Amino acid sequence: MKKKSLVFFLLGLLSLAPSLGGDGKTGEVKKVGNPAPAGAPVKEIEISAKKYEFAPAQIEVPVNTLVRFHLKATDREHGFELKSVKDSCVKYKPEQPATLEFYADKAGELEFSCCKFCGTGHGKMKGKLVVK
Repeated sequence: MKKKSLVFFLLGLLSLAPSLGGDGKTGEVKKVGNPAPAGAPVKEIEISAKKYEFAPAQIEVPVNTLVRFHLKATDREHGFELKSVKDSCVKYKPEQPATLEFYADKAGELEFSCCKFCGTGHGKMKGKLVVK
């Protein structure tokens, strides 16, 4: 009987594993792009997402800055993705905010968008990160 209980307990833990990675539930931070050097300045950005917009929709940061996006949905599940950065999509819900870090090591403009279909206006849910 003890073996069965242990097996069910372990199976329960395994079923939780996909929900523990990088989605804000455990305070984890998803890091994308090139790693930031030690001592790089950090810019904390609070972004809220709602039907069908990000606020703020345009963000400016200095080059060579570690940008820490704190993402919060106010109405339903949304996603945040830096379009030109591989594997940068992070999904989050109103009760489960998320954090994404990106080292802005090159000047230019990066588009960000919602990567979780959220309704008819989903395609218009975009913004811009300007690195100067």
